Amino acid sequence: MRNVIFFVALAVAYSVWEYATTGAVQWPGKLLNEGGESVSDYANRPDAAWRKAADAVNSAGAAREGRSPPRADLTGRVVRVADGDTISVLDRHKQQHKIRFFGIDAPERDQPHGQAARRALASLVDEQQVGVVIIEKDDYGRTVGTVYQGDTNINLALVQGGHAWWYRYHAPHERHLEAAEEAARDTGRGLWAGDKPIAPWDWRRGRR
Repeated sequence: MRNVIFFVALAVAYSVWEYATTGAVQWPGKLLNEGGESVSDYANRPDAAWRKAADAVNSAGAAREGRSPPRADLTGRVVRVADGDTISVLDRHKQQHKIRFFGIDAPERDQPHGQAARRALASLVDEQQVGVVIIEKDDYGRTVGTVYQGDTNINLALVQGGHAWWYRYHAPHERHLEAAEEAARDTGRGLWAGDKPIAPWDWRRGRR
C-alpha cells in the first residue's frame, strides 16, 4: 500500500512539474513507448495510478489556461459589473455569486482607464448568460475563475483589448495571458495607449 501511495505522489509531482515547464503532461505516453510488456499492461489499465494523476493535472491545467471547458462549474446571468474584473452572477436557483476573474487584474475604478475597463467588461457580459470555470475561493470569499460568454474566454478578451493586466503574481504559468498583454502593449490598445500606465497592484499599494 505504501508503495502505491508513493508512486501516486511521485506521478502527481512529476506531472505538475512537466506541465509547468512544457505545458503538457507527456511522460505517460513515453512510458508506454519505452516500457516493457508488463509495464505496458499496467499502464493501459483504466485504474492505473499514473492515469488518474495525469487526468487530474490536465483538467486543472485546462481550467487555469482558460481553454474552452467541456462544462462550466457555474452558469447564470450577469446582474452586476462591479469593475473591470469582478461581476455578480445569478444562477438558476436565484443565488448570487461574486466572481473575481482569474489571472487578470483590471485598473481600479479610481485610476486611469478604470471606468473604461468596467465599460468594456459590461459590453461583453452585462445581462448575458455566462459560464464560470471555478479555480478557487479568495480571501474575501469571492469565487475566482475563468468566465466564458458562449465560446469566448472573457478573461483573455479583456487582456487582449488592453483593459487588464496579466496578474503574474497569482497566475505565473498563464502564458496565453502573458502573450495577450504583450500584444496589447506593443500595439497600444486600451490602457496601453496612455503614458506609463500603473499596474493596479502598484496603485493599490500607493493608496495604503
